Amino acid sequence: MTRLSSTGGAAVRLGDDGRRTGARSITLLATKLAPPEPAHATVVRQRLLAQLTREVQRYPLTLLSGPAGSGKTVLASSWRQGRATAGSAIGWLTLDEYDDDPATFWSYVLGALAGLGVPVSENPGLVAGEPPAGWLIPRLAADLAASPRPVVLVVDDADHLTDRSIVAGLDLLIRNAAGRLRLVLCGRADPPLPLHRYRVDGTLGEIRGDQLGFTPEETRELLAAMGVPVTTDVAVDLCGETQGWAVGLRLAAAPLKNGVPPERLVTSLAHDDGSVAQYLFAEVLEGQPAGVRRVLLRTSVTPELWPDLVDRLCGRNNVRRVLAGLAHANAFVEESPGAPGGFRIHPLFREMLQGQLAYENPGELAGLYRTCAAWFAESGHVHEAIGYAVAAEDWTSATRLLVDDLVVARVLAHGSDPALRSLQALPQTLRGPEAAVLRTVVAVVAGRAPSAPDLAAAVRAQDDDTSRLALRVSAALAALAAGAPGDASAEQFIAGVDAAADLVDELPDADATARHECAAVLGDLRALAALRTDVPRAQLSAVLRSAASAALIAGAGRLRARALGTLALVEALEGHLSRAVQLADEAEAFATEEGADDAARDPATATALAWVHLRRYALVEAREWLGRARSRERSAGQNRDLAGPLIAVLQAQQFRLRHEYDQAEHALHPHLQGRRLPRWVAEQVVSEMVRLAVARGHVDDGLAILRDRGSDEAWSQRLRATVGLLAGEPVPDVPVAVEPSGATAETVDAAVIRACQLLEAGRVPAAVDELAAALELARPELMRWPFVDTPPQARRLLRTHQRLQGPSTWLNPSSGAQPRPAGVAAAAHAEGPEVVQELSEREMEVLRYLAEMLSTAEIAATMYISVNTVRTHIRSILRKLAVSRRNQAVRKARERGLL
Repeated sequence: MTRLSSTGGAAVRLGDDGRRTGARSITLLATKLAPPEPAHATVVRQRLLAQLTREVQRYPLTLLSGPAGSGKTVLASSWRQGRATAGSAIGWLTLDEYDDDPATFWSYVLGALAGLGVPVSENPGLVAGEPPAGWLIPRLAADLAASPRPVVLVVDDADHLTDRSIVAGLDLLIRNAAGRLRLVLCGRADPPLPLHRYRVDGTLGEIRGDQLGFTPEETRELLAAMGVPVTTDVAVDLCGETQGWAVGLRLAAAPLKNGVPPERLVTSLAHDDGSVAQYLFAEVLEGQPAGVRRVLLRTSVTPELWPDLVDRLCGRNNVRRVLAGLAHANAFVEESPGAPGGFRIHPLFREMLQGQLAYENPGELAGLYRTCAAWFAESGHVHEAIGYAVAAEDWTSATRLLVDDLVVARVLAHGSDPALRSLQALPQTLRGPEAAVLRTVVAVVAGRAPSAPDLAAAVRAQDDDTSRLALRVSAALAALAAGAPGDASAEQFIAGVDAAADLVDELPDADATARHECAAVLGDLRALAALRTDVPRAQLSAVLRSAASAALIAGAGRLRARALGTLALVEALEGHLSRAVQLADEAEAFATEEGADDAARDPATATALAWVHLRRYALVEAREWLGRARSRERSAGQNRDLAGPLIAVLQAQQFRLRHEYDQAEHALHPHLQGRRLPRWVAEQVVSEMVRLAVARGHVDDGLAILRDRGSDEAWSQRLRATVGLLAGEPVPDVPVAVEPSGATAETVDAAVIRACQLLEAGRVPAAVDELAAALELARPELMRWPFVDTPPQARRLLRTHQRLQGPSTWLNPSSGAQPRPAGVAAAAHAEGPEVVQELSEREMEVLRYLAEMLSTAEIAATMYISVNTVRTHIRSILRKLAVSRRNQAVRKARERGLL
């Protein structure tokens, strides 16, 4: 019987007579028959220990297979130590390249089994370099089968086993040991055993690389054990960057200990202090054949290794076979779920390969990027193609791809896009309409004026019938956004918006997202133009609601926040204070979701809330929101010219309350000079300037302003009546007119003025009736301002008349009164000629969806009807409105107040 002894720390094979065997006998190193001591802190990974226990109990063969540094040896050693503590006998054998010799390998196996008490019935007489006797494996299998309990042997670095006779012997031993041998093979690559047969027979357990990866919780435990505790968020990010790779996490500990912020380390662990790259180079890349190395370097430029793409990158066929071999060898290459039939490289390994490629062959990078750009463009992966074209600095291809992808609509709708950073590097010298359009958009988003040549080129591209549709749409959007609405009149600008909408209408239904983004941008531009016209506020509200709806469908939170904030301001001016608050709150919520800083938000929302609070005589809140409105106005873009005058009105009103007339005039005066204001803004500025002049005792000046700036409209008539009451003029016989718009503020204001006129005429009961009606109308909105900023006749009547004492208690800000919920009021519609035939309810619903730029298929899905039914409704709408195109129908419906 063979016996083992130790001499000088090494196991030496002895004969039965106790003497050394021949000169070629095999010396066994005791260090290879025990697991290595860990060189660093480790953690107990209970989930893997439990899984390994289950696999070993169930199957005669268990594979621990994973890439270099994935924690195979540490796991197996930790498991062996835990099981040994529990009384199990587990042998260990660590292999290297010198053990791929049958005699040497089986000598170590016999030595490891002997250490577990397994008897070998006869001395095999193994000699290095010579094949073992044919009876060795069957006899060993018989000895194992006779063992009273299963024997477990862990073989580490088993990927060194390539000799066919060794592999055949292992297969024979596994199949004939009667289940008494439990073999655990740890390696970077699968051994050349018939694993497919074991899987079919149900005799193979497996723990592979994806299971060996550290979880975020295990990552925290590992780094804490190494003296660098991190937060859960950092652990999650590190796990994502390393894909749970054990060595990557351990190497991260060193820079963390040296004070590198975890957030910076997470962004690119491969660029830390070089440790990760050095490890991967030495352990994975350096030993690869030249052809395989070339494949890895050239394919590292793309994360998804599609079969056809990698063949193009490498200039050869069947590169997939090379990648499959690397994946089989766990060389940080694996099959990719995102590229059917393809592969992907571990991100850290890929970063190292990219750095190595840039070092060895920097001139190849641009060509490889161009190859990727062309392949992705041909395959319909436009975003990827754009990224590679930009990386290759192939700006001609990049600009064409960007325009065809309608990135202009995306950038204008959302204010940002991953492509925007690339666009900022667009050379100013690059010619062509695509480059001009894109530079124009970059300037608009950055708040700069585009160059005149670029803007002119965009206008020419828009009008060129021979240009691609995507280029014409992009050019139209860019030109409109660059001039919104400045150089042209508002009416001309709206005509340009309508022309652009006609182009958008020609986009294919498949481009639904782009159509929605175009609709959102055009809705925003149409609203900005309408705000600069003299249309009634009710019509402004309709345009703003349409813009907000289009922005919602497109997911353009920035545009929706602007539309809702401006709509809140219009509603506040109308006196619909509760509705204004609701809209403003929604606008602020959208701006918050978009991550906008307070000072960078549109000033209209804060102006609306300041207006509401002042009308409710909540002076502290009004001052707070006015301050925010002024801060936003300083950094505002397109709405600054509208919000500025209204902010000045609010400032002047607060100064006037405190009799600080000079400051009030200083705030207002700039807005009475220079450019013409739209009517809905001008009437507020003029009204306050007139009231300020009267408050200073300069009635004639106030009347002069009114003569110069006023009109024959209702607001001017009410203002003239107010000045007359304050100046003590005779009361006119004609009652004060009220604009038929349903605006609460105007109706209340007119009722208060009529009450004062009636009181001056000695008709006290009628005056009380008017004032009571005004109180009743203003109470739901908690609108106190018309009763504060009013002629003294009304204030005196409120204080002295018994009938008004109860109804007016809410006027006191300390009364605790709260506004009532906003009611749903029908918006007034602009009058127009009658439609030839009245649209049905179903047709009106389809018309509203057409206004939101939904395609026929999307309308059908939304309404749960067929596409053919939608087309029938559209044909009927076109016929009834006497138009030939959908955009014309929407435009006509807006003109006639149907939308």
